[in-house]
Amino acid sequence: MRKLAKAASLILGVALIGAVEAYEVRSSCPVVDTDDFFFPPRVLEAERAWYSKHLKAMGEPSLSCGVGSGAEVYRFVWLRTFGRPIAVRVSRSDRAATLVAVELTGAGGYEPGSISKRIAKKVAATEWDKLAAALGGVDFWRMPTKPSPPDDGLDGAQWIIEGRRNSTYHVVDRWSPRGGPYRDAGLVFLKLAGVSVPDQDLY
Repeated sequence: MRKLAKAASLILGVALIGAVEAYEVRSSCPVVDTDDFFFPPRVLEAERAWYSKHLKAMGEPSLSCGVGSGAEVYRFVWLRTFGRPIAVRVSRSDRAATLVAVELTGAGGYEPGSISKRIAKKVAATEWDKLAAALGGVDFWRMPTKPSPPDDGLDGAQWIIEGRRNSTYHVVDRWSPRGGPYRDAGLVFLKLAGVSVPDQDLY
């Protein structure tokens, strides 16, 4: 009975870890032209080529691989079918918190185009705290990468949040959230970057 209980406990532990879907950061990165550069193998299999194409056009780094600087990093990628692709990356190290935002000329559901705007600035401690609170509000590190059942649609917007903390990487992908804490977290990224978008253009 003890062996069975121990085995059941181990299986449950693996299941719980799998449910969290966090990944060990890879020490080295594949070639940037491959889909495994931005996302670990078998993660977001249906979307990885699409998302990678936009991140590459933005000149963004991979959060899932490479030797880190010790910073805690989060990135919001906003891909609206007909709207300009936008990514907002916020990092915090022992010294300071910084933000880099990129907007492309293309459309999130089509070709990415080229960089039309890039913003880099320092982030105040209070602004970092707002972001951390928003991510804590959705329990980001324990969210499944994709919901079950899937919430994808034909048109709309992908709201993708990635995180890297110590040696752990996680990514969450949701389609056109109409309300709730996950939508609020995405809006915090946009607000920190100074991106103001009318409600009708959020999806």
